[in-house]
Amino acid sequence: MSMLATAALLAGAAASCSDNDDSPAIDDEGAISFGAVVPKAPRAASTTTTSINNFIVYAFTDGKPYMKGVKVTKSGSKWAYKPTVYWPTTPVNFYAYSPELTNTPSIDGSTAGQIPNYSNTGQTDLLYAVNMGETAKASPVLMNFRHAMSRVDVMLSSANSALTVRVAHVSLNDINFRGTFTFPQATTSASQPDNVGSWSDLQQPIDILYYYAIEATDFTKLTSTPVNISEGNLDMSFMLPQPLTELASTGTGYSGNAIQIDCEIYDTATGAKIWPNSATPAYQLVPETGCGKLMFPVTTSTIKEWKIGHAYVYNIKIDNPTVLHPIDFDVTVDEYTLEPTE
Repeated sequence: MSMLATAALLAGAAASCSDNDDSPAIDDEGAISFGAVVPKAPRAASTTTTSINNFIVYAFTDGKPYMKGVKVTKSGSKWAYKPTVYWPTTPVNFYAYSPELTNTPSIDGSTAGQIPNYSNTGQTDLLYAVNMGETAKASPVLMNFRHAMSRVDVMLSSANSALTVRVAHVSLNDINFRGTFTFPQATTSASQPDNVGSWSDLQQPIDILYYYAIEATDFTKLTSTPVNISEGNLDMSFMLPQPLTELASTGTGYSGNAIQIDCEIYDTATGAKIWPNSATPAYQLVPETGCGKLMFPVTTSTIKEWKIGHAYVYNIKIDNPTVLHPIDFDVTVDEYTLEPTE
């Protein structure tokens, strides 16, 4: 398989602590009120306790619906909704998600609710929260939200000053973009980190465009400083948690999950384009462009899946490309030709 010799991949779990700065007050005696907390995330684009603005809540008591798809919105330091709902005499189970979606959960009160056939846009930090067995109280129902997605960041760099690498497109290949989310049947409080949701019925694998330059003048020129290639472009950071398959070469293409980088490589000193070139196999060429494909795995010795609520950072360095077919030398020396002296 043709790929770069240097590809460093790092991955880590998202932080589990919270930055709760909301302390909403009750303004109607006996009414149900809410507070919301979101775990800290590795990058600013993720939703936080400060940035969450609304969520949708379903509530059930005595096995029957009590609140159905009620939108709760931040209003100053409080969370408001209409019409006001008051505490019943029986315990209440709450299911919530954020942001508002067009395909809403199907919750019947007796089994865990679901968000069926969720189509991932790559740009939505889907959150969920569950509070089980809540009873009447003056304080708000504190909804501790968790991240339902996996966050995937691709960092690109090139420290080889002899090469100029210009990136046109980046994609995440053969990634499932549709699935069904199931809420846990347990409270998602900060003190109960193991109470998490799950994904099932993963389907419709596609190549998800992660970065796209419209014109050649928009190509990203790599430097020794790693750049998050999606930020400020397509902002495609949120992927469905899913099992991953290893990248493999078929001889005429590739199979498995991969990070595909469409790029051109130039000789810095002369400005001459050195890859792709006439020796580049057809399956490594990007149709209707002057770019070639460099393929990198998303799996490592420890990463075989993207887990719910975890963040993964892939650091890829394009420094020593074996695809360039560098000039090699082999040496033979002819024997001396003996000239007659007589």
